[in-house]
Amino acid sequence: MKRTLMLSLFLTPLLLSACGTEDAPSDTSQSENVTTTTNDEWQRVGSDETVSHIHGAGFWQDDNRPVIATHAGLMEYREDGWYTLPTNRHDYMGFELVEDGFYASGHPDRRTDFQNPLGVLYGKDHGMTLDVRALEGEADFHYMSAGYATEMLYVYLEEATSELEPGFYRSDDGGRSFESMRGSGVEGEQVAGIIADATEAERVFLYGPSGILVSNDFGDSFEPLVESEQVITVGADEGQLAYVRQTDGSFEGVRFNLDDGSTETFDLPELQADAVPIELVIKEERMLLVTSDNSVYELIDEEWQTQLDAGELD
Repeated sequence: MKRTLMLSLFLTPLLLSACGTEDAPSDTSQSENVTTTTNDEWQRVGSDETVSHIHGAGFWQDDNRPVIATHAGLMEYREDGWYTLPTNRHDYMGFELVEDGFYASGHPDRRTDFQNPLGVLYGKDHGMTLDVRALEGEADFHYMSAGYATEMLYVYLEEATSELEPGFYRSDDGGRSFESMRGSGVEGEQVAGIIADATEAERVFLYGPSGILVSNDFGDSFEPLVESEQVITVGADEGQLAYVRQTDGSFEGVRFNLDDGSTETFDLPELQADAVPIELVIKEERMLLVTSDNSVYELIDEEWQTQLDAGELD
């Protein structure tokens, strides 16, 4: 989920989705802040169910299946449709895949022993194993990004915890501890999201209605990278960004080469009326696009395929 925040700490919703808890069956147990299930328990989702509140997306590292983080846990797309993991059915926020797992925050399934909010979670085994890293019961990170290869974590904390004031933070130890980012050059800007570079730990991006800012010193100072463009959502891959910009009421995709600054545009799928792109994932030549009406599109062989249409399952 992406929203606009004012750096004076006044929050202005851009793409506001509900964030709550989900009463869902779960046989998850918790011990010493780690919960693990050991069997492949993914189950086919029936056509009478709907998907709501998608808060993250990506491609699993081993089998490249698309995965989305929803109000009621993780779902992955297979050739015969969508599957869900019946355990660990948390309301995941800030979901971001890395080479060996994923990071997330949010709110717990009420049938589990996790505290609300979840703080920083690290997941493995397609979400079957969860490790609470920090701030359980204190922080719900809507703005969180991790470098795919580096696992450098960048976050924006909206509400104070017992030890941290609201603001931008970074973590180089997997979310176990946080250090404040100075963020010079960002004053007065509106920011819709934060994106960690995929392979360079010291590089992080902020984006919003005025373009994209880049920092090459772990978020201590920023400078313009893309100017005078209304950037809606951004994805990062090795050596490149992909982003969606809005012009004259329509949306357009752009690839940005981080080595030489060159750009090329690409077409987006035909979107439903009033649907706004909220998540963009790029992995080499493949992409996932999630929109505010809970549609999911996958770019395969340069063609967009609809994998989920306005939350309705086939």
